[in-house]
Amino acid sequence: MTTLKDIGRRTFLAGSAGATALAATASYAQQAAPAAAPAAAATPAGAKKIGIGSPTVPTDQMVGAEGANPAWQAFFAELRAQGYNEGQNVVFEKTSGAAFNMVRCLQGNCCNTLGANLARTNPDVVFSGTTFIARGVNTTTETIPVVAVAGDLVGSGLVQSIERPGGNVTGVTAENGVALETRRFELLRETLPQANKVGYLVRSPINSPTAFSNSLIAAAQAAAQRQNMQFVPLYIDDVVDDVAIDASAHFRAMFEAKAQGVQAIVVAHTIDLTEYATDFGGLALAAKIPMIAPWRDTTAGGGLLSFGANTAEMYRLGGRQVGRILKGEKAEAIAVAVAEPELTVNTRTARYLGITVPATITGKAHEVL
Repeated sequence: MTTLKDIGRRTFLAGSAGATALAATASYAQQAAPAAAPAAAATPAGAKKIGIGSPTVPTDQMVGAEGANPAWQAFFAELRAQGYNEGQNVVFEKTSGAAFNMVRCLQGNCCNTLGANLARTNPDVVFSGTTFIARGVNTTTETIPVVAVAGDLVGSGLVQSIERPGGNVTGVTAENGVALETRRFELLRETLPQANKVGYLVRSPINSPTAFSNSLIAAAQAAAQRQNMQFVPLYIDDVVDDVAIDASAHFRAMFEAKAQGVQAIVVAHTIDLTEYATDFGGLALAAKIPMIAPWRDTTAGGGLLSFGANTAEMYRLGGRQVGRILKGEKAEAIAVAVAEPELTVNTRTARYLGITVPATITGKAHEVL
């Protein structure tokens, strides 16, 4: 995942005075140009063409080389394991929304446009890191097979069911996203039985008015109530225009958490927050507030817990499905792969915050840092 120090074409400037006296601004270094069709790649004789798209990762990171984005490394490694090597028997058409403000990209159908443009290059199969690009492919044609990675592929409406997708789209999904949101509150209660006031970090419904985001907020409120926790929304309103973001909004959310006296923070599992996963962990650590998030990167960055699907594993599974399609299988008959959630615990953060993590939590963790 990208960080505020390295988010495509954007530049982050920050200054601090003390652990929690933080202020920052962020802006894109370039104005976003209209989404153009990817440049056509030279195709070796008989080679298959794979279209690949990401909402946040720049195209130069969508490679299999060491040092590239870990999820994309996993995707390319699996393709090689399936016998497909770039420049030999496959070529790639790449597209990315990294130069755009993610919220406006989704609201303004930028990702849909990226998908439509990708479809016009006539690939044999498309692999997408979001349902929005996948949906864009289908606005142009429903004959190109698509493999999409999503938090809730069935809920997006792109497939009919996990077992039988039924159309030109299959892919990899996390276990039911709303159920996982509930589970994070349960894990938080088990870890911090004294936490009765919990903040929920999410983009405001004004900034990100999607049905999925609204369903997560409702699920989080209900989960907090079941755990006898006071629910405190910590809304991030960082949209400046189609390109720029105001990263001080992330810091303001932490200041609000401190001011409200929240005892822990749960981060919403929405696509428009993923690129800040690592940074949220660092901010929570600086504010001395334990955090549970959907992404391991947050825990590695300073959060206390994470519980969610491993992104690199999801991309690896997606690479396997792409290989199956290139070998002749139909997307409609390839069951959607379900990535199992993984629990990660950062015991260093726990010690810093003076928290004793119960053995029941560390015992079922996939990874203890």
